[in-house]
Amino acid sequence: MFTISFTQPSTAVPGIVGQSRDAGPVGVVFLHGWRRDRGDWSRVIGMLGDQLSVLTLDLPGFGDSLEPVVPIDTGGYAQAVANVIRDWRYQAQVQRVVIVGHSFGGRVAIELAGSIAPDLVDAVVLIGVPILRPRGHTASPIGYRIVRALAGLGVLSQDRLERARRRYGSEDYRNARGVMREIFVRVVAEEHLESFSTIACPIRMLWGSLDGACPVALAHQAAQANSAAVLEVLDGVHHLVPLEDPQSIADLITAIVDGS
Repeated sequence: MFTISFTQPSTAVPGIVGQSRDAGPVGVVFLHGWRRDRGDWSRVIGMLGDQLSVLTLDLPGFGDSLEPVVPIDTGGYAQAVANVIRDWRYQAQVQRVVIVGHSFGGRVAIELAGSIAPDLVDAVVLIGVPILRPRGHTASPIGYRIVRALAGLGVLSQDRLERARRRYGSEDYRNARGVMREIFVRVVAEEHLESFSTIACPIRMLWGSLDGACPVALAHQAAQANSAAVLEVLDGVHHLVPLEDPQSIADLITAIVDGS
């Protein structure tokens, strides 16, 4: 594996850093989750045969990759990744590509394969991906809504509003800053069922039965929207499947590459 930096033609995304192993005509691209990095895939890659080309990316704003200059949505991430894959396929002479996406990386993979650049993708592996938004979301806590309204009227300061956001927001929201917080707000509001339903290549879905971030019931529901989708549930596994059960991911990739 060697580290490589891809310069983006778009001014919104200054560049993406990743690692590449160029070993053959079949390539696997790994996309990590929110607040994660390409290191999540190291054990999976170590379990794959050395005849596969591999590309692991730090998505913009994570790991070694710079933040986007302006807020982008998942489609913006997918376009940036598509640019990288095109360059890599040409440089490494890769003919077939399997995209493996965990959580947020799976959102990107869906938009990439479904609408942004389906010509670049020959198979998709989705792991713990929020394809559907859970229904019946409760409103923001009343305390936060009051603070937000008063800040909007100028009664409370922006510092006071920020403290409320950190108190009432999710852990991912609290840990995001600046443009990444704006991106996070956009991303969590998205639903990907429409793009998912248009994916024409094989889709394999791998879910932990104990996934609290993306409940397996929603995975079953989403899988019904595309006849190309096959869902496998891992008993006793939570959301971080790449760390908890890398062998199942490696076995699934091998089966896809071998055509079984």
